[in-house]
Amino acid sequence: MYRQQEFDFGMPIPPWQPKLPDRVFFALFLEAKDYAAFWSLQRRLCDLNGITGSLLLKERFHVSLQHVGDYKRLRSKIEFAARRSGRLVEMPSFEIRFGHAVSFPGRPAARGRPASRPFVLLADNGPVCELSRFIGVAMKANGLKSADHFAPHMTFAYDEKFVARQPNRSNQFCSPGVPSHSQPARPHNIQRSGLLAADRRVVTAEPFC
Repeated sequence: MYRQQEFDFGMPIPPWQPKLPDRVFFALFLEAKDYAAFWSLQRRLCDLNGITGSLLLKERFHVSLQHVGDYKRLRSKIEFAARRSGRLVEMPSFEIRFGHAVSFPGRPAARGRPASRPFVLLADNGPVCELSRFIGVAMKANGLKSADHFAPHMTFAYDEKFVARQPNRSNQFCSPGVPSHSQPARPHNIQRSGLLAADRRVVTAEPFC
């Protein structure tokens, strides 16, 4: 579980504050051995596509699996339901391959603010998509909403430019935070308004599958 004040994506402090500052989501974090390869790929793809916005720090690369929700203030019943959902899901170790890169629509331009579109690597169909579906089913069983067709992805940057879907010819792969044994999935909590605060401290950084 993370608070966004404690979760540094390496982006500059935004000039606006969201109305729903608490975000909860399921994700897989990379192991340290994979940082360098994905950092190099991030730079290469961003340079190739003219992405000059906010790039994530390599230590914060993660594969998003399901979005629980955005809240003005996270309520204990939501946190309880998310944690309970995660305890219902277990999977053995697996690799994730990323065959394509693309921009998601993201936040449109409004009131003088430029658009902010996530530039991401799309995970290929495989165990990670199965894991996303399992988590979604568990979320619904615990009274939460989930996406039936969530696309697991790794965000590299946020930029106003939209990049059409393109092959990732490196076909980079990783085993992000998936241990050699099965263990329950764990949700993460991020307060978006505090994401880029000056003082940051990670409360827990347990990998999960």
